[in-house]
Amino acid sequence: MALRGWFQDPTREPAASRSSARPQAPGARIGHDPLLIEQLRRDHRRFLDLFAHIQGLLNSADYDGVKRKLGELRITLQDHLLLASTRLYVYLSQRFATHPDRLAAISQHRSAMHSNSREIMDFLRTYSAIRLDDQSATMFQAEFLAIGTALMQRIECEETILFPLYRTLR
Repeated sequence: MALRGWFQDPTREPAASRSSARPQAPGARIGHDPLLIEQLRRDHRRFLDLFAHIQGLLNSADYDGVKRKLGELRITLQDHLLLASTRLYVYLSQRFATHPDRLAAISQHRSAMHSNSREIMDFLRTYSAIRLDDQSATMFQAEFLAIGTALMQRIECEETILFPLYRTLR
């Protein structure tokens, strides 16, 4: 451990002084990020754009295009879920650890997010693995609309409840 100092840039501030630049949840290394909400909102807009694009491809029976966009949606969603889980939900949970009512509400939203995300990811895995054609398109369409509804509920919840709560913690 004595070598640790040898590998650090002497012009950089120590980690302790850097971490005080942003408010942090007690006992956590995750600080409040004033740009986080805008990033998450951009992700939401991207989801909606991808859903609309996929619907257009489906309507024109471009099944290869649908599968390509499903892959793009999966990657975008995974990145978003990781960001929201670690930067939003953990931060809020730790900041409200001493407020049982708020913590319970945050935990409930987080649990619903995980359940919703599993449903969406299962859908994406299923339709990434099978051949999409005229016959399977009808079933795909019905499930796709259900997934879109679930995604919209998740977006509404985050943007109307959790994002304003996060912003109050500056």
